[in-house]
Amino acid sequence: MKVLLIIFFGGGAGSVTRYLLINYFNKVIPSTVPYGAMLVNLFGALIIGIIYYLITTKLLLNEQLKIFLTIGFLGGFTTFSTFNLDFFKLIESGNLSLAIIYAIATFIGTITLFYMGYSFAKLIS
Repeated sequence: MKVLLIIFFGGGAGSVTRYLLINYFNKVIPSTVPYGAMLVNLFGALIIGIIYYLITTKLLLNEQLKIFLTIGFLGGFTTFSTFNLDFFKLIESGNLSLAIIYAIATFIGTITLFYMGYSFAKLIS
């Protein structure tokens, strides 16, 4: 039960952070492309790369904090369910080429930034 509460609170914090950042980015970069969700996913990939490296090599975190950060916070923060909806809306509105570009940029970007985060954490530790 304790683990579920840890995930619950981490997920809530991540979701609220996601909501605030998506709204901010969408105001700063108004567009038909949902840049807010894409930027949050990219940033989340970078952060989980850093955290994963630190958890597996150097940083001694207790199991509850690992679960809070990875499954909870970052699970609530990243938005692949939102990504799927935005992708669908782009296709539904007839923007197939924009939908494909959005999907490729998000997918390649999140993988690239995960490795960048991992490498950065490895470099500075």
